[in-house]
Formats: sequence, C-alpha cells, structure tokens
Amino acid sequence: MAGKKLETFLKQAAGVVQDFFPAGSPVFIPLLYSALVWAVKRKLDLEAEVSGLKLWLEPEIVNNKPDEFILDFFKGDPALTGTFSLELKNREIKSLRQAFRALYPVKGLEEPFLQSLFSEEIAKGDYRLIAAQFDSRLRLALDEIKATEKQLELWPALKDIGENFLSLGWALMAEPELRARLKANLEKNEQTEEEE
Repeated sequence: MAGKKLETFLKQAAGVVQDFFPAGSPVFIPLLYSALVWAVKRKLDLEAEVSGLKLWLEPEIVNNKPDEFILDFFKGDPALTGTFSLELKNREIKSLRQAFRALYPVKGLEEPFLQSLFSEEIAKGDYRLIAAQFDSRLRLALDEIKATEKQLELWPALKDIGENFLSLGWALMAEPELRARLKANLEKNEQTEEEE
C-alpha cells in the first residue's frame, strides 16, 4: 500500500514539475528527486541548493584537498579503484584531481541532484564519462533551470512538493532506502511516460 502511495505522489509531483520544462528535459527528474531528498534533510530553500551546485564548476574547489585525500577517495571505492587503477598505480595526481572534482560531489558527498543527473553513468559504472562530461552537463542543466526560473512559480511549487512529501511520513524512512525507492519509482514513471 505504501508503495502505491509513493508512486501516486511521484506521478502527481512529476506532472507539476514537468509543466515547467520542455518535453523530454533531462533536468526535471534530477530536480524533483533532489527536491525530495533535500526536503527530508530539511533543506527547503531549493533555489539556494541548486544555486550552490555552481561551485562544482570551479576548478579551485579541489585545490585545497591534499593529494592523500584524493588518493584515499579513489582507493576507498572499489568501482573507482578499478576504473582509475592505472592512474592510482602511477600516482597521476593531476589526472586524478581532475576526475575527483567531478566524482567527489557525485560519489563522495552523494549530492542528490548530481547523482540523479548522472544516474545512467553511475548504474553502468562509467565514471570516466562522468568526469569527462561533468562541466558541460551541469552547465546545461543549470542553464535550463535558470531559464525556467523566470516562471516565478517553480521554486514555490518544488517547496510545496517537498512539504507534502514530508507530511506523508516518508522522512521517517532511512535515507539510503528512501533514495533507492525514489530512484526506482521515478525511473519507472519516466519509462511509463516514454512508452505512452
């Protein structure tokens, strides 16, 4: 029963958010997903959260991280260790630092918008592609959101969705389980819409 309630809620929420974006927009699912995760974390200033994503486009963001921190990040995740084994073996810090800038917010910090934006690549374990496309995909997503911001109702609509989500009690679920259920339901909804 709870699964049906979640599915129904997500369909309605997706319908609201989808009205702000052109058909087939790659942004609306990551925006909806992150709005719900941020709501659970009581981060209801979604505009500020999305605006804060710009910092990951700044190369300086990783300059203050010591080499050992970056090496530990890659060595601490078996998928990343396998993907970047040659760079790790040869201690190619410059190359690892560039990949780290893209992968740290996605894999290390588990930033919900970025995880959803790169969900296909994460599912395939294609971390090199994430690193290669990170800047261009994030810029494109932020530009699309910025164009939509002119419709003043976007942020209040997302905040309402987040608050309604909280009122249904979903915030009581453990965060990893919640994220997994949201991803599964949103992907299911997206596939259903593509088939129609």
